[in-house]
Amino acid sequence: MVDSVLMEDNCRPLKISKLQEACEGSKSSSKQLKLGKVEDDEYLRQYLLFHYEFHKSEGFTVDWGQYDYMFHIRSLEISPPISDTRTNAEVIHDVTLFAIEKHNEAHGTKLVFVEHVSANFKFANGLLCWLTFWATDMASSTPESKIYQVKVWRRGKEFKIPIFRIKPKDEEMDSVEVEPPTPMPYGDYDKPPVVFVRAGPEDSVPFVFDRSGALLDDYRSGL
Repeated sequence: MVDSVLMEDNCRPLKISKLQEACEGSKSSSKQLKLGKVEDDEYLRQYLLFHYEFHKSEGFTVDWGQYDYMFHIRSLEISPPISDTRTNAEVIHDVTLFAIEKHNEAHGTKLVFVEHVSANFKFANGLLCWLTFWATDMASSTPESKIYQVKVWRRGKEFKIPIFRIKPKDEEMDSVEVEPPTPMPYGDYDKPPVVFVRAGPEDSVPFVFDRSGALLDDYRSGL
């Protein structure tokens, strides 16, 4: 890989100090997330809202500030450190450059990383990330910075990049259908279901969420 392709583009400043601050957080401002319980209506309400928001954006856009509970998919910016040797900011930066490098090799592009936007992640027999960032294609006749979204799974030398795209416009995402999540296992069958009204174009079709009927392994398989 040519060095100029891997280096950051100077036309838009890399705010690594801002990213570092976001990843480290501060003790006074960081929210202590709670473990949810299936019998807690407020936890289910937030879980369903998160499920819809995560899937509607295909994993890339989540307003983490509105949630009080811990989900198995989290923001890498505000998560506790996931590495003993690197900060979360360094992990985000490394995985982003890795995805760009592999995309350039596969498609002959000359994308250059510019600036971080957001990063969501989960552990899935490796590290699975949903990354949003600014980049510039230096192979273009008129290079300009654009926002890209990348879903990348990495474990050692193994990797998969099922999504690498310019960030779609909101109207392009309107057609994304979101199905209700798998019911959570629950012993009190008399507990009423939770009705969750979806936002956006499907707001006339609510989720009706059942707390019981799922095997624990099905629930843990996640989003």
